[in-house]
Amino acid sequence: MKVSNFSQLDNDFYKNILESLEDYGVFTTDKNAIVTTWNRGAEEVLGYTEDEICGKSASMIFTDEDCKNGVPEHEFAEALEKGRGVDERYHQRKNGTLFWASGLVFPLYNSENEHIGYTKILRNLSRRKEAEDDALEARKYAQSIVETSKEPILILNADLTINSASKAFFKLFEVNKAEAEGKNLFEILSATLDSKPLEEEMQHYDSFENFELLYKGTDEAQDGTLLVSCRKVFQTFKSIGQHLLTFQDVTLQRKLEQAKEDFISVASHELKTPISVIRSYTQILSIELKDKVNERVTTTIDRIMVQSDKLNRLTSFLLDASAFKTGTIQLKKEPFVLLELIIDLVQEVNLANTKHHVAVSEMCDARVSADRFRIGQVLTNLLTNAIKYSPEAGQIIVNISVDEQTKMVRTSVLDHGIGIPLENQKSLFQRFSRTDHVKARKMEGFGMGLYIAAEIIKAHNGTIGVESKGKEGSTFYFDLPLLN
Repeated sequence: MKVSNFSQLDNDFYKNILESLEDYGVFTTDKNAIVTTWNRGAEEVLGYTEDEICGKSASMIFTDEDCKNGVPEHEFAEALEKGRGVDERYHQRKNGTLFWASGLVFPLYNSENEHIGYTKILRNLSRRKEAEDDALEARKYAQSIVETSKEPILILNADLTINSASKAFFKLFEVNKAEAEGKNLFEILSATLDSKPLEEEMQHYDSFENFELLYKGTDEAQDGTLLVSCRKVFQTFKSIGQHLLTFQDVTLQRKLEQAKEDFISVASHELKTPISVIRSYTQILSIELKDKVNERVTTTIDRIMVQSDKLNRLTSFLLDASAFKTGTIQLKKEPFVLLELIIDLVQEVNLANTKHHVAVSEMCDARVSADRFRIGQVLTNLLTNAIKYSPEAGQIIVNISVDEQTKMVRTSVLDHGIGIPLENQKSLFQRFSRTDHVKARKMEGFGMGLYIAAEIIKAHNGTIGVESKGKEGSTFYFDLPLLN
């Protein structure tokens, strides 16, 4: 490549072009690399004025080490031989500081095609270099965390081949580093488990948590369960994403949970009989001693009845919770008109309660296929809570409506009670969940009713939720599939 003799151009025009390139340092030299012209961009980048640098060697802008190694001479020789010389290295400013720059050198020829010098174009890439170095350090740091983690962790490339992994991952899947890195993840996993569900999950979602995988145990070990979580991460300056996966073997945890559920179930069953006996004998005492004992004895008998009823409810809650947790709950589904069940329960509540009045507002004759007893259990819990958490009495509204688009029937219970803070609403349907504002009011409860209600609705392929604005009351609702 030969560059035309710039003397053929109008000097002012040529100078204006050079001066306009403020982001680039542009200068020319003679055949011996002595600087002959120097633009404003070069002054900004390197710190020398045109008067200071012209007539001096261009090697001044190279580091001492590069000068000792003959880098400037090699760069100019390469430009003369190949038509251009390219470099990306540290250069030195007038004040001695170094910066990373990209440079291009072209040979200059006169009108007779005689070599007369060189043109060098320099661009400061310090910020990009620093960012790349920071990103490289971050990647190295992240990789070191992955490789030294005690948990099974790995990084996948965009094509789902293994980039790096922790020792715990290699141990879990009984492979070594050489066997795993560079291989497709699912080739490695398929040896010990059915990885197709995970493969399908990763095709649809970039990120997910606690995806459950079952694996087959060896002759000595039982089958187990893995929880897989995934996050998609992007390299700096690149749009190519990688996946960070973590694996957690929860086999032992699941066994302990199962043992706990078994204990709760057995203990609750065993408690049922003595509780029934206590209640029966207490009822006999109440009848036999009526009008024969003083008020203190009567009050004591009443308290025994109240506490035994409370204990009976708790064991029922625990039995239900255990059955839902272990998947042993049995639903007796039948078609019925939901409104009829609602009216029956509302009438029962109104008979038993004189402070509050429950009214059915919106009505429809929607039919559902469900366990009538269990749905009644859900609605009773919502109505009981509405009364309990509305200490100032007032009206409680029950609505029933159909969403023709989703083919779901919604039952909602609206109260004007103490309300539920937004930060507490997500945990309401968890086991033993009791919010701080309820505890502060010293209201009794086990924290099990809403959990069981949620499990019942979930078992019917429905949804349950709550809407509340602070102290303005609450609306609890549940949706059930409409029976065609």
